[in-house]
Amino acid sequence: MSIDLLRRVGRFVLLAMLAIALPTFAAQANAPLVQVSGFATLGAVTTDRDDVWFTRYGVNYPGDSDPDFSPDSLLGLQASLRLSAYNDITVQALVREDGEESYDPRVTLAFFRQTLASGLSMRLGRLRVPFFMLSDSLHVNYANPWVRPPVEVYGLNPFNDLDGVDLVYHTRLGALDAELHPYFGRGRVPFPMGSARLKATWGMNVALSRGDFSLHLGHGDGRFAMERGDPQTRAVIAALVRAGLPGVAADLSGTDGTTSFDSVGVQWDDGAWQVVSEYARRRVNRYATSSSGWYVSVGRRFGPVTPYAVVARQRLDEQIAEAAVPRGLQPAWDAFLTSRNNAQRSFTLGTRWDVTSFAAMKAEVTHARLDDDSWGSYFPRAMRGGAAIAGKRMNTFSLSLDLTF
Repeated sequence: MSIDLLRRVGRFVLLAMLAIALPTFAAQANAPLVQVSGFATLGAVTTDRDDVWFTRYGVNYPGDSDPDFSPDSLLGLQASLRLSAYNDITVQALVREDGEESYDPRVTLAFFRQTLASGLSMRLGRLRVPFFMLSDSLHVNYANPWVRPPVEVYGLNPFNDLDGVDLVYHTRLGALDAELHPYFGRGRVPFPMGSARLKATWGMNVALSRGDFSLHLGHGDGRFAMERGDPQTRAVIAALVRAGLPGVAADLSGTDGTTSFDSVGVQWDDGAWQVVSEYARRRVNRYATSSSGWYVSVGRRFGPVTPYAVVARQRLDEQIAEAAVPRGLQPAWDAFLTSRNNAQRSFTLGTRWDVTSFAAMKAEVTHARLDDDSWGSYFPRAMRGGAAIAGKRMNTFSLSLDLTF
């Protein structure tokens, strides 16, 4: 284990110890209007190949250690201040590796909430954007059954928060509990040598539940920017311009795109069996692929132990750009498109052990088959070997300890 990795793990443990102590300090201060809570995950992942790293695109930087702690490990603190019976302020900060290989703390929630009427509230500030069924618990991994949500679906949209405004309305529709959730805002996600941004993004989510069953429906639209600065993209853009294809080059990186996102999710949980399934579709007119994905997860509780199985698939619907490039440029063009395609299919077997009411240990093994023109959820350790991983089979082993406090 490298010195740098030891330093990262040590810093994570120290922050976790500090976070666990904070609620005690708040209670001793007798501050009933303030609620402090936290969550953490210490996760490790490795593969059975020495030429790839597992990565969560848009979440962490492709790893440089084995086992890799960066895809899943995080520490979060949240504080809520009740101003009156009708309004409050919530702030959440998160420490995890981001797409720029930075562990700097980031504010992931910071909003003012005002009750407007019975069942209706407005929030203003930095919000969790509800693109997925499990968006609200995305960072609080203790609330999720797996080591991580299936990347075939949750890798389609790396934006977790928006700076903007939303409305949340709870009501009854016959025998159903219903939540209507319109939102508007903008967001940013860093990644190696670049960033992606959502601008003027709006959407609507609908959640329906009755007893053991719940249904999620979501749609969002927005303007989209993706500015790539990595050497591969710069080289391909320069070659396209020299070949007289500046319009194709403009589709690879820029600030003038549009995107839409749709998702449908269902859950059924009777206390013994748990079935979770979700479908999502991303449509982009440039800068990224248009892709879709789904998963089906089935788990069975035996006291504190829950074994589960997950089948998942992500498909490429449309490439970033289509072009008839000169023969000499074709290999570089194909390599670029392959490196931006995450299509794969996978089968996962795992087990969750609820050690206490606030801690869970999880272990899982995933067998993935990458599409022939895709890197899937993996990244080559040597760029010149990138083409060799497309179409291959990968086995990934993951362990995690999830805490809430």
